[in-house]
Amino acid sequence: MRQRSPGLRRLARLVLPAALVALAASLFLGRRLPGRDLILEPLGRSPVQTEEGVPEPFEVARRGFTYTVTPLYSYELWGLVVSYHHSSSFLDISHKKWNDYLNTKDICVIWGRNVETGVYRRMTFRNRDFTCYYRYPDRETGQLFTENALSNNHLLPADELVAEAVRRARTGDQVHFKGWLVSYGLKGAPYSRGSSTVRTDRGNGACEVVYVTEFEILRPANTAWRAARKISLVLAGLALGVLIFV
Repeated sequence: MRQRSPGLRRLARLVLPAALVALAASLFLGRRLPGRDLILEPLGRSPVQTEEGVPEPFEVARRGFTYTVTPLYSYELWGLVVSYHHSSSFLDISHKKWNDYLNTKDICVIWGRNVETGVYRRMTFRNRDFTCYYRYPDRETGQLFTENALSNNHLLPADELVAEAVRRARTGDQVHFKGWLVSYGLKGAPYSRGSSTVRTDRGNGACEVVYVTEFEILRPANTAWRAARKISLVLAGLALGVLIFV
C-alpha cells in the first residue's frame, strides 16, 4: 500500500516556482557584462598578428573527417566576450550540413577603446551561425563605439584540453588566446573557409578563423549567478519529480 506524503508535496509546491524564478533571473543576470572598473589591463591591447612561427599546412581529423589547415599568420588576442555561439547548438544547421566539426564555437569579443570607454554596457550583442550582431540605442553611443575593436572569431581548438577551455567561456568573461589565423576545409574539397587578416573589414569574410593552441579565461564573470542557475535547475527537477511520483 502506497502512503501519501502531503508535507513533502507541499514543500515541492513551494520550491518549484521559487526555483523557476531563480532560474529565469540567473539566465538573464548571468549574461551581464562587467563594469569598466573590472576590465583587466591587457584588454586595452590590440590583437597581435605576425608572420613569425607560421607552420606549413597540416591535416586534422575530427569525427571521421580529415581537414586541411593552412596557417596564414600567428595570432594572439585579449578580449571581453560579448556573445558566443556553439556550433553544436540545435539551432545551428550550417556546420552539420557542411560536415564542419573543426569549428566548435564562435566568440564575439571587444578590446581597446571599446572596453576603455565602457560603451559596451549601453549596447546589445548576439551571435548566430558565423555572425556577430550588435546594436546601440542612439547616435552618441554609435559614435563612441568603434568597429575596429570588435571581432567575431571562429575557433578551431587544437586538442581536447583547449576545446574544454573554449567551451567554458561565456558572455562577460575576459579571455586570452593564441594560435594561427588559418584557412581550412575538408581534405580534397575544392573550397575552404578563409580568415580575415585585418581588423578593419566588414560583412561576409570579415571574421577571424583561429586555430587555437592556447586559451585561458583571465577573469570569469557572473560566477554567483552561474552557480545559482545550476542549483535552481537541480531544485526544480527534484520538486517536479516529487510532484509527479510521490
